[in-house]
Amino acid sequence: MAAATSAEPRTDPSTEPSTAPSTDTVVFFHAHPDDEAIFTGGTLVRLAADGVRTVVVFATNGDTDPLSPLARARVAEAGAACTLLGVERVVFLGYPDSGLHGDPQHPAEEVAQRLAVVLGEEHATALVVYDEGGIYGHPDHVAVHEHGVAAAAAAGVPTVYECTVDREYLHFVETHLVGHAVESLLGMEVTATNAAPLGVPTVWVTTTIDVRGQAAAKRAAMAAHASQIAADSETLTMPADTFEGVYGFEWYIRRGPHGPLERLAF
Repeated sequence: MAAATSAEPRTDPSTEPSTAPSTDTVVFFHAHPDDEAIFTGGTLVRLAADGVRTVVVFATNGDTDPLSPLARARVAEAGAACTLLGVERVVFLGYPDSGLHGDPQHPAEEVAQRLAVVLGEEHATALVVYDEGGIYGHPDHVAVHEHGVAAAAAAGVPTVYECTVDREYLHFVETHLVGHAVESLLGMEVTATNAAPLGVPTVWVTTTIDVRGQAAAKRAAMAAHASQIAADSETLTMPADTFEGVYGFEWYIRRGPHGPLERLAF
């Protein structure tokens, strides 16, 4: 993806790097606005409550044209959602969204270098990316995994968490938004979630975080992405206990030594 003029981080105080090293800072690298809430929203809330500084970096602005009205709306929605989740700094790299079937045009070395700069500014303790399959095969998610791993190595960040979903768990609950994404990717209805190209088997998960207590904050952050998740959608209207069942756990594969997420582990 070619860099856009909106790629520069916002300059209000909440997006500036910390002036002194934090004991723990976790940087979350996400592909699109709304991914941060859907896949890691509860973890972000719990880390903030635990006194850990959190930073979210978005690779794209959420549209094929990173300067379009939709992209600008998605950037604003992400800012509102991250505020709800206790995020202290938000950075947009400003690349275009490749779409479900597009060919990512992220210049790999450039993306890794720019992310490595943020990791260095933040003295990051850990980086969160996606699993190597991008959770559900979206090309931007796969690119985030690849570029994020390279950035962590370049910046000397010892612990990388690969955000994922436990496909076997999802087989027994109401449909998760990622299930709909897989159906869109495949162009067909998926009746056996644990057989779809989705997440990883339970045995691969190293770190499970119980975020049922943060479900209300997570759902509010998801609702902030109004351009993507309609107010009358199943996700936002299902009973609270059902929402907790579907979205109340977040899963990671840890690479490297134990990091801040282990303190929250289920």
